[in-house]
Amino acid sequence: MSATVLHAATATRFEPGSRVVATAEPPVPRPAAKPCEVTLLSHEAFDDQGDGSSMAARPHRFGFAPPKGCAGGWSKVVLEADFSVPAGRQFDRTVALWLGGVNLYFGTTIEPEPDVAQHWHVERDLSDYAALFRQAQAGQMILNNWVSPTTSQPIYVDARLAFYPADAGQPAATAADHVYPLSGDPRGEQTALDTPQQGLSRTIDFPRNVERAYLDVIAQSQAHDERWYTCVDRAYLEKTRDYSLESFEACDGGSFRGVEVLVDGKPAGLAPVYPWIFTGGVAPHLWLPTPAIQTTNFIPSRVDLTPFAGLLDDGKPHTVTVRVPGADHFFNVAANLLVYQDPRASQLSGELAQDTLAAQQPAGLVVHDTLHADAAGRIVGTIAADQTQTYVIAGRLHTPRGTIDTTVHYDGSFHNHQTFARPGEKRYDETIDQLGAMSLTVERTLDGRPLDGYTVAQRDPLQLSSRKTMVSKGQDFTAEVAMKQGHRIETRRTDAQGATYHAVLDENLATRDHADGKTIPDPLDRTSFAHDEAGREQVVFTDSLGSCYRTTIRSRDERLAAVGEGEDCPGHANRLDRHSRPGHPWLVPLSPK
Repeated sequence: MSATVLHAATATRFEPGSRVVATAEPPVPRPAAKPCEVTLLSHEAFDDQGDGSSMAARPHRFGFAPPKGCAGGWSKVVLEADFSVPAGRQFDRTVALWLGGVNLYFGTTIEPEPDVAQHWHVERDLSDYAALFRQAQAGQMILNNWVSPTTSQPIYVDARLAFYPADAGQPAATAADHVYPLSGDPRGEQTALDTPQQGLSRTIDFPRNVERAYLDVIAQSQAHDERWYTCVDRAYLEKTRDYSLESFEACDGGSFRGVEVLVDGKPAGLAPVYPWIFTGGVAPHLWLPTPAIQTTNFIPSRVDLTPFAGLLDDGKPHTVTVRVPGADHFFNVAANLLVYQDPRASQLSGELAQDTLAAQQPAGLVVHDTLHADAAGRIVGTIAADQTQTYVIAGRLHTPRGTIDTTVHYDGSFHNHQTFARPGEKRYDETIDQLGAMSLTVERTLDGRPLDGYTVAQRDPLQLSSRKTMVSKGQDFTAEVAMKQGHRIETRRTDAQGATYHAVLDENLATRDHADGKTIPDPLDRTSFAHDEAGREQVVFTDSLGSCYRTTIRSRDERLAAVGEGEDCPGHANRLDRHSRPGHPWLVPLSPK
């Protein structure tokens, strides 16, 4: 076993008493060899002057060339980026990094405080994308930051790629043979989808020997959709508007959002939308100094399109599309298609054998309520939205080894229950209990005999509780707000030789604070409103390679209060095997056989 001891390295991330960003999310494990680095951006200033609410970001462009010192295969490719924003006033901003149209990174930035600058670091394992980096091409970063009289600070970015050379002890990582961006911009750009009917599409001429295919998708909620888990159907909007923490701007469109993938216009796969919360979300002081889960570094959802490989091998162009069921102005969407070829044959054939998803879309969402007027004539009760989705997609591929059958079983469920109570004339209490879950089982057989397969189980719980008290005849209010958020993903994999792998990533975060109705829509300022923040984040990652990572951080009064690392791990230290992938959508990528 080859493990990286992380305790000493990561301790420097945490300074008790600090008000600077602190997160328990694990770093990318690295090989021991020294990497070759390629700089993409060097202290790039995003400081366009203009309207701070503008959505028209100016891309910052760069050129890329493969590293000269590591020309052979790479055991790992890691994106590293460092962000900083001086003390002052600035919104949280969306940021995405692109190369040759492919999305390499997507996230949001941290809001500074009037007297506290912020800086933070993000990493992403891009070993699956190694084919992308074998030729020179153009890229760009889109960071929609504006400097104006009310948003006074630029954001600075350094970004680089680290290429770890392959050697006898660390072979080249298994990577896709082709990476196709769905972006219409040759440098790359996210696509805004306002409705469930709109889609991000690309028509592709595939090689004739596709054996596997996966689509990595990021669907980021924005504007009216940003806090989609608080939304209600239009029929309930007026009845529940006064409960809103959005200065009475409650949102409609219902509380469900999802990802749907289509091939040639027919449903081909589903994925959940994670309820990312930005540092200006709900109440900005909730996220000091610990942002919500994945806020600065979104993890893509992966959709297995391997059953369609035989169709893609027919020599005709095919269209891949991403839609967002439930979208209600708007979602930013990015998607990359990873294709693996059969090294034994230049041409394959096959067919789609079964697709029960096509007959089920759009899936029904059951919404019911118990809203009613209480004895004082105040609207109280619950709105419940529930959905279940199950499908089987199977495809057959004729190869020199024999006939490979791939079967994808998907089970998904979603519930969002919003309860409204009026314990007093000026009180509006609301709780939201939401859970999105999915399980995926993929099995492959060769001439009817078990070949390989994997399972993935994911759970994304979210709870919000607010006790809102009106303080004037207008729209001013105070509120006690508490949020809990989680992300648990577990995978089990078996390869053609019978080897097995098991990994679990479990993230949990809880935070509470007071909110002020007058400051929620604005960047953090010098408000004299009394805050009482308390939070806890814990991240645990374990796998069958011997990795054990457990970090817990606590905050109080918007300062880092305590840190625990390596608890219950051997030697009370965090250790990650260099092959482990705690930041990957499925923790460890499947290797084509």
